Amino acid sequence: MQNYRNREPKMEKKIIILMSIIFILFLIGCEKPETPSDEISKTVIDPIASETIQQSPEQTPTVEERSVVPEQETTVAENKHNLIFPTLTYDGAYNGPLYGTSEQVGAVSMDSYFNLLNKNGINYFIGMFGIEGEPSADRLTTDTNLGEVIDVVQKHPSRVIPFFNPGIGGEEVEKYLGEELTGMYTKTLAASKNVVGTEFIRGLGEIETQEWSVHHNDAKVLQLVNLAKRNNIDVMFHPVADKADDVQKIVEAYPDTIFLIHLYREDLEDVKNKWITLLTENENLYFSMDAAHIIHIDGDVIYEFDSANKESSIQRFVSYYDSKEKTIIANAIKAYKPLVDAAPNKVMWGTEIGPEYAFDPQVFDRAVKASRLVIAGFNKEDQEAVGYKNALRVFGEGVTVDNNIKVLNTRSWPECSDTQISDCDTNCEIPDSDLLTKEQEACYQNCLNEKQCKEVMEMDIG
Repeated sequence: MQNYRNREPKMEKKIIILMSIIFILFLIGCEKPETPSDEISKTVIDPIASETIQQSPEQTPTVEERSVVPEQETTVAENKHNLIFPTLTYDGAYNGPLYGTSEQVGAVSMDSYFNLLNKNGINYFIGMFGIEGEPSADRLTTDTNLGEVIDVVQKHPSRVIPFFNPGIGGEEVEKYLGEELTGMYTKTLAASKNVVGTEFIRGLGEIETQEWSVHHNDAKVLQLVNLAKRNNIDVMFHPVADKADDVQKIVEAYPDTIFLIHLYREDLEDVKNKWITLLTENENLYFSMDAAHIIHIDGDVIYEFDSANKESSIQRFVSYYDSKEKTIIANAIKAYKPLVDAAPNKVMWGTEIGPEYAFDPQVFDRAVKASRLVIAGFNKEDQEAVGYKNALRVFGEGVTVDNNIKVLNTRSWPECSDTQISDCDTNCEIPDSDLLTKEQEACYQNCLNEKQCKEVMEMDIG
């Protein structure tokens, strides 16, 4: 039954309704209509980091608010980070921020490298630095070892996540595998901590297990994993398809250690379902999808075109890429999308670019372009996750370091001649080996510093 106690007379009710309508229309008419510029003013724009290339107002992008954010990404707050957006963008591509998780550094100067990072919107990177011996605070230089890492972090705080290896790799390092290799890592890590503290070196890697004949979980390899575990740092290594079961045993045996892997395309294809299972069933395993492996038809083109003639390598790559771009992108989406669909919170992006010629903007920019076009082939809600959010959630922003640590600026010094190196070898009684005592290492570095030249180390990238 209806309640009539408060019913108004019909005429009075009509008057009240009419007056209410007039009042509402008056309020609407007084409210300023919202314009596109008002919408922009409501959007929080992440400030551009000080080292980025200056952009005109019309070039500065806004941070787009996402209506749907996967639950596991809620800790990555858009407004917390000073995100750098690319000045190089492409139609039909993912044009958001990037976070590089497999960056082979050392082939070019860090100043040149950061110019490439900034215009391509690469905010943070896990750098695989070659650090050998036992670094000391009194002989740090800008072009080698720990000094190089400190110098770049002082200039670009919170952007670099340092991993390290002893500066030798591939098949060559297997002969030291076991106590000798573990000793190299242990001494370098301990000495580095004495200089920069315990939170600076964040991982071991790249450990090039793909080049070794032993199983990935061989006891000698696990010595390195145990070292990482004791120091609460991460591990980056390169497995192969026929040892995927070894990877499973490692990640299950060390559930509190984070492992980052990448793969050659053939190793990805051979047991793709196995890799998907490992990613989905192990919280501590992550995958880096790298530009050097994305640009692949019959092989990894960036490495295949490397040669002693830098300009020839650049031109060969540019010609090949420009003529094959659509095929490269389609093949890569087909290869990587199943991983992203199955484990969207576990796949990250990197470059894995090592050859010197590939840091020429004509090559590097195309490698990033290919990556952005491939990421655009994933589901819309997964693109930012792969581009940067997964890595930012897991590895965080880069490290900082005390600016009072002194690093000798050797950038303008010429490369040491064979005669200068031979003189230092003789004076310091350097053996024909990669292994030096602490005293020999100190003597050798001091000798080069006195000659005001720098030794340029060859990189072994895999």
